[in-house]
Amino acid sequence: MDENKTYCMNCFSEMDASGEACAHCGWKDEGQMRNALPFGTRIGGKYLIGQATRINGAGITYAALEENTLEKVEVREFFPNTLAFRALNGVSVKPAAGTELKYEDYLSEFERYTQKLIRVSGTKRMMSVLDTFSENNTQYTVFTYVESVSLRSYVEKHGPLSWADCERYFLPVIQSLSAIHGQNVEHLGISPETLRITPDDKMILTNFEMQSVRRAGTDLIEDIYPGCWAIEQYSKTKICDEVTDVYGLCASMVFALTGTVPMEAPKRKKDPRLLISKNVLKQLPEHVIPAIANGLQVDADRRTSSFSRFAAELAAEPTVMEQIVETETLRSLPTGGRRPRKHGLPLPLWLLFSFVFSLVVILAVASVWFKDSAFSIQSIMQSIQDINAPQAEMLEVPNLVGQDYTEIEARTKTDAAYNFRLDIYEEIFSDTIPTGQITTQIPLAGQTVEVGGTVRVAVSRGAKNRTLPDISGMTADQAKQALEREGFVMVSVNTLSEDVDIGSVIGYANNEAGDALAYGSVVAVRVSAEESAVSDDA
Repeated sequence: MDENKTYCMNCFSEMDASGEACAHCGWKDEGQMRNALPFGTRIGGKYLIGQATRINGAGITYAALEENTLEKVEVREFFPNTLAFRALNGVSVKPAAGTELKYEDYLSEFERYTQKLIRVSGTKRMMSVLDTFSENNTQYTVFTYVESVSLRSYVEKHGPLSWADCERYFLPVIQSLSAIHGQNVEHLGISPETLRITPDDKMILTNFEMQSVRRAGTDLIEDIYPGCWAIEQYSKTKICDEVTDVYGLCASMVFALTGTVPMEAPKRKKDPRLLISKNVLKQLPEHVIPAIANGLQVDADRRTSSFSRFAAELAAEPTVMEQIVETETLRSLPTGGRRPRKHGLPLPLWLLFSFVFSLVVILAVASVWFKDSAFSIQSIMQSIQDINAPQAEMLEVPNLVGQDYTEIEARTKTDAAYNFRLDIYEEIFSDTIPTGQITTQIPLAGQTVEVGGTVRVAVSRGAKNRTLPDISGMTADQAKQALEREGFVMVSVNTLSEDVDIGSVIGYANNEAGDALAYGSVVAVRVSAEESAVSDDA
């Protein structure tokens, strides 16, 4: 690239003049995203960084140019904004004090996931990994660039798809997902944003991401698309695998057909209905409706177990379904070709053993079959235990929803009516519910709990995006308190200054007051310090 010419930082075509929109792609220079690498930064010895196109809890994605081939690529940089910040040189990534081990753990996960993607690169209808390398105390992954628009944008522009178009777009992606899951590679973020339509009218799957940013309860801000996350992704402990991706794919299919995604999985647990208009239902083949419904079962154990099975259900191929069921049955049976041995037990004793064995099997099957029934083995045993056990003192649970968590926790130590423990099982972001307010409770108000027992609650974190306060003139301690009140993590960067007293704030290192950042983001603040305390932040 000629340094004397102006280039578009999105498509890298030559531009007539800076400040004007690119004639090829329409891009206009409105500045780089906060905390992103500066335009023109060279990494890996051959990649020129352009416009940052996407940022989430795990990192930043850029449009980039491979200098040797002059091909546009997509570069993914590991940059967890809850654990790290950009050094003063604008390039290196530094973990915040006390987060070094966590940073290394997540960096290792990022690298391992990249290696898994390399293993399945070349699979049709998904972005391929071209390169990966370590630099600037972080890791970069380079993907092929494919021009495309999101399924969301496509449907908003052209309207919902017919079943014929939906089938034509989705089936090749379903086949590719079956193939990559066979190699133990998951996506966990399938949505109308990550499914994209190319100029040659094909659907591709993009934005592969390591698991820690695609589930709740980690140190990273989750990358959630409401309505497409399966229920297990809201848990810290439940397994997320192929059935999770089946849910996201089916939710995206519903969007393609109707223009809306299903309700969020936690809400569907109470009301699992799929709201699809009669006009849409009329155009769907009869076998498609239960196939999609099976893929959107809230309970993972009841959901369609694989993409191969889902494809067979969509195709209404009974022969293929029989083969799948037979295969899954055979997998559960013991292997080996040993011939049965003759038993030397007397006939009456053998009959007795057979009767006992049959009885155990029947009870086991009944226990599973009626596990949700009042007549299940578990229920009967529990009832027996409840009858014989000493009766615990019970307490009626008051209504906690809408109350401040801190105030309720204080009352549990002083008020007999609140003689229970509080356990936060979920923290949610909300633009309308104040920080610290209880949003749901288990048991519900009016139900009972043992005295001294546990009431589980969900609590609002407040808005997901917060505004950086003005910290000019503050001491470092005052600035830290002000930032923590807004949900940020402050990192002090010692800096020489002739104008600001030692120990006072010079300003933000990479941001400005008023910038909107995600809750929990690490924010670097330049603090005036003596020369001996100033470290090299390059």
